[in-house]
Amino acid sequence: MTFLDIALNIEVHYYNLEMYTYFNFLIFYKINMRILWCITGAGHFLTDTFKFMKNISEENEIIALFSNAGLEVVRMYGLYDEIENISINVIKERERGYSGDIIVGRLAMKEYDKVLIAPCTANTVAKIVYGIADSLVSNVAAQAIKCNVPVFVLPTDVEREQITEIPLNINSKKCRNCSKCIPMEVCPNYALYRSDKIRVNILKCNACLICIDKCKYNAISFGEKIKIRIRSIDLRNVEKLEGMEGIKVIRKVDDLISLLI
Repeated sequence: MTFLDIALNIEVHYYNLEMYTYFNFLIFYKINMRILWCITGAGHFLTDTFKFMKNISEENEIIALFSNAGLEVVRMYGLYDEIENISINVIKERERGYSGDIIVGRLAMKEYDKVLIAPCTANTVAKIVYGIADSLVSNVAAQAIKCNVPVFVLPTDVEREQITEIPLNINSKKCRNCSKCIPMEVCPNYALYRSDKIRVNILKCNACLICIDKCKYNAISFGEKIKIRIRSIDLRNVEKLEGMEGIKVIRKVDDLISLLI
């Protein structure tokens, strides 16, 4: 699906354009932008954000930047290769370091039209709010604001209670701890191991999902929905973030379309 396909379906229901009408959007949306997409260590909103970025990648240049935790989480959800495919460049914190001098220089030279931090963990939100720039993503946010490059942030923790999806998981109540565990044997990354029961080393899992159908007791799942309760301090930090100059907070994936307006 191209960006034009998105535009032609806007009036149906998917994207909320706030004060913009459908026709105004067709006139004012921007293409051919260089977007620095910063990904932190959160699974919430990750898949839907990727779908949006994939849809706009034909008309815009995407540069993906992974925090250390972001890289781990993207691999847990099996999205690294797909993100790499839609990006003209991939930047990793573990290779560039916390300061990211090259990226900061590019921001100063206006090589990026916009910065998107999505999903943005509560930890990164707190750092931005309190002016802490000790990680690559928080440093990018600080430098982008200094260089007058618009920063768009999609925080993960925006409501008191949320439903989120977790990566590969083994239900300990269903697992029979079989002496011959077929899922463990077929895992190409050796992500499954035995302790008191069969466990998963989520850092080794790349969501190939080969193991799921191999368990005859249906003990392994992926994308299971769970309810979480967000801390009050994290909700307050999002409110503070909304009041910061140079930052636009996006509370719903649907509103990512504002990135292009």
